[in-house]
Amino acid sequence: MGKRNNSLPNSNGVHGEVLIVLPREEWKKLKKLDVETILRENIGNVEETLLAEYEEFLLSKKAKLEEKLQEIEKDLERLRKFYEKALKDKELMMKERDRLRRENKELTEKLRLKRSRG
Repeated sequence: MGKRNNSLPNSNGVHGEVLIVLPREEWKKLKKLDVETILRENIGNVEETLLAEYEEFLLSKKAKLEEKLQEIEKDLERLRKFYEKALKDKELMMKERDRLRRENKELTEKLRLKRSRG
């Protein structure tokens, strides 16, 4: 092999290289052992982390739902006020209609009497 100039980093920022040659089976065993060991040693931490993240997710969802509930309650209160006002307006309009009916009846009677006399 030729001599390499390792004074400048390559595109990955590496100044030099180290090459380790292992038989494929050794690499598989080493890789498998490391993963299994890491999983075994950290399964408690992983479970704890997942539970914490799930709890955080649920709390976030709960906060959003509570916010939505407040919006719905405000809308409901506005609708109640609108409905109450509509009922009062309806009652007022019914009274006004009755008054106009009576007035119309009186005017009709006066007009009829005037025509019959005239």
